[in-house]
Amino acid sequence: MKKAVLGLIASGVFAVQAAFAVESIAVIDVQAAILSSEQAKVKIAELKKATSSDQNEIKELAQQIQALQEKMEQDAAVMSDTEKKNLSKEAQGKVEEFQFKRQKLQKAQQEAQQELMGEMSPKLEQAIQSILTEGEYSLILERRAAIWVSPELDITKKVTEKLNAD
Repeated sequence: MKKAVLGLIASGVFAVQAAFAVESIAVIDVQAAILSSEQAKVKIAELKKATSSDQNEIKELAQQIQALQEKMEQDAAVMSDTEKKNLSKEAQGKVEEFQFKRQKLQKAQQEAQQELMGEMSPKLEQAIQSILTEGEYSLILERRAAIWVSPELDITKKVTEKLNAD
């Protein structure tokens, strides 16, 4: 029992010493740093241009679905059961097509974002290493690892500037 207490005290002392050994702590939002870089902005613009026709198709399908739903609501009293069934079937087909195209577009966007993150990762590491070698920070954490951070500790903008400089 005595050894366990001594062990806890010793580990607490080492933890306190380790905490005081940290000269300066910073946080970075890696995703924001990359997405704010000029290279990422160009890639995002290219992706939007490449997927604009798909986005327009999705918007058009949404409008068609809305129009079919409105027609069903307005004309339901005067439509035969067969007409209702056909209209409902048409709407369901449009909904399925809408969902398929939207999922396909989202998948393409996610893949493009992952590719961008992969391309930018070495540059990000270089930018962070450059900041570390300047000697300002002894610990840099991912922003999401902290519940709250003083804005002065956030070096995301500084890292983005280094990414743009390279």
